[in-house]
Amino acid sequence: MNDQASRIRFAVYTTVFGVLWGLAEMFLGTWLKALNMPLKGAVMAAIGAVLLSAGRVYVPRRWSTLSTGLVAAALKMVSFSAFKLGPVSGIMIEALVMEAVFSVFGNGSAAVFWATLLACFEGVPHFFVSNWLIYGGGIFGAYIDAAARIQKMLGFSGDMWLKVVAVWAGAHLLIGALAGAGAAAVAGRIRREA
Repeated sequence: MNDQASRIRFAVYTTVFGVLWGLAEMFLGTWLKALNMPLKGAVMAAIGAVLLSAGRVYVPRRWSTLSTGLVAAALKMVSFSAFKLGPVSGIMIEALVMEAVFSVFGNGSAAVFWATLLACFEGVPHFFVSNWLIYGGGIFGAYIDAAARIQKMLGFSGDMWLKVVAVWAGAHLLIGALAGAGAAAVAGRIRREA
């Protein structure tokens, strides 16, 4: 494939997969937010990660994954709901994480699985860092105090908030593992048909 055809392929596929992810964020993400669905960020990250993986198999070039994320983030910025920095930065962080994994380990099935899992788990540290940046370190003490009051009111013993955080983080890992297996299967099928 000549250099110009390669550049055109890069531009077309990164745009197409970025638009697909951006539209999913605009429509499905907004709908899940309206429903106040738990783990909506992990679900949207899973969808984005599968699309990023497929795009990387079509365009196995450095920066293609990040370029796809830029397109999705641009669409999310003009979403139906008000602009929020959290989801847009989440999209970019997921794309950066996956770009890093693909750049170091290639785009084989194992790399696709782990890149997807890490992208879905990104929401856990993202929550803590963004809350700390927005509200300051005292916010976590307020969360723990509120959880302790609720725990006492309900008659639970021990540090229930630790169990809640563990279940929440575990759910992100489970969604990431399922999405990773799906992304690896999709990438394998694309490779076979190419």
